[in-house]
Amino acid sequence: MGNGEISKRVVIISVLLFISAFGFALVSESTRSKVIEIVNYDDGTYDCVYRGNLSIAFAAVTLLLLLVAQLIVTITTGCLFFARSAYKHGAARTYAIVAFIISWLFLAVAFLSLILGAIANRVHINGDTTCEEVKSAVFAVGAAFTFLTMLMSILYYILISKASISAVPYGAGGPAYGGQGNPPSVGLATYA
Repeated sequence: MGNGEISKRVVIISVLLFISAFGFALVSESTRSKVIEIVNYDDGTYDCVYRGNLSIAFAAVTLLLLLVAQLIVTITTGCLFFARSAYKHGAARTYAIVAFIISWLFLAVAFLSLILGAIANRVHINGDTTCEEVKSAVFAVGAAFTFLTMLMSILYYILISKASISAVPYGAGGPAYGGQGNPPSVGLATYA
């Protein structure tokens, strides 16, 4: 990445990973544990029979895809904080920093809601006698924040790419020399 160049490959791969994570988060919402039947016993006790436990696996896949996509964007840009000298100061860099921080905050919220949903789903399946179901919004919040993480990460990538400065090759001159030819030097030809 250099000179304001946006790599289409990075954008496509990260968007595909984010959208896959979003899809798996929606699937984990639709496969969360639900009570199928309540079995009453003669002694007045009852047991709850829940539908399968697939939402935990889907939530785990979501977390993995989400983390990989976020790390691709972060590593590709030099993690912003480790490559400070490679970026111009200005609005693009400032907005990129804001988008970077917000994307990681959204990632944390998505992680928390998916992990809490998976834990609640596991508790309800193993030995729950109240026949409660996992709230429908838990995995949906994770899916929503997965999508928001994607938007902020791609926005960060585009903005930081615009703020990128490429290295000036030797002999090409720089902005101080009008960007033309070699920089001025001391010539020794007159002394030969």
